[in-house]
Amino acid sequence: MGPDLLARLSRFAARDLRPGGGDRPHRPELWAFVAHDRERLAEVQIERTALIAVLEGTKELTDQTGTTRRFPAGSAMLLPPGWSGAVVNDPSAGGRYRALVLEFPAEMVRRLLRAHGTDGLTQRARPGDWHVTLTPSLTDAIHHAAAGLTADPPLPPKLAEHRFMEVLLALLEDGVWWLGPVAPTGTADAVRQLLRTQPDIPWTAERVAGALNLSTGTLRRRLSDEGCSVRSILTEERVAHARDLLESEGLSVQEAAEACGYANRSHFARRIREAMGVNPSNLRGR
Repeated sequence: MGPDLLARLSRFAARDLRPGGGDRPHRPELWAFVAHDRERLAEVQIERTALIAVLEGTKELTDQTGTTRRFPAGSAMLLPPGWSGAVVNDPSAGGRYRALVLEFPAEMVRRLLRAHGTDGLTQRARPGDWHVTLTPSLTDAIHHAAAGLTADPPLPPKLAEHRFMEVLLALLEDGVWWLGPVAPTGTADAVRQLLRTQPDIPWTAERVAGALNLSTGTLRRRLSDEGCSVRSILTEERVAHARDLLESEGLSVQEAAEACGYANRSHFARRIREAMGVNPSNLRGR
């Protein structure tokens, strides 16, 4: 991101404004992190989808695998719900660290994915780096959202939410595959989050393991300890998605089958009968 784009966002991080403890409200939020000394936060847990733009200094993220990644000024990251690890905020040579943080509630991300689908969400070559590019369109969307949330008088909640949705749309356009709605509390939940956003692609244990930065053996062992498998979770998520498409969206059986990753309609119907005891056609418009 060039200096002009940095300058546009910098006015929203003039002073330190961090979230306090307790539950976040069910609305988008804007935070600013400002530090004049190097700070290390040893145990950070991300509860809601968070887009972080580094404006001055450098941010370092060290995940549970021990991998450390650096994000200098002008870069950004999208941390998914459930990310945990250590964070270092390191001031620049000028003696200051600044970052702007946009937080998105889970229901907003769900609505985005329901409305616009997940066709553009493709797996990155380096899963786990969380880096996103601050393109002019994404920067414009962030600026628009931040200006709305800091307006005096403030924007009505629905309008402010609409501006934050523009940011999510810009991320979706960039194909950010980990844009997921649910905070995982274990390996099985993390797999569900991943598959829920893209139930139509041909998931394998190897592909899921790569997306979660795990070896295939570790993934299978952890899921076995939790009493499930990639196949069982994928079936559960596809059936739940199919039910929603048939009952609420009014899709045809063939359309629902394709949206859930089933090329064979008979196979799809069998899975629905096994899980729910009814034919998929009986679910339409219920």
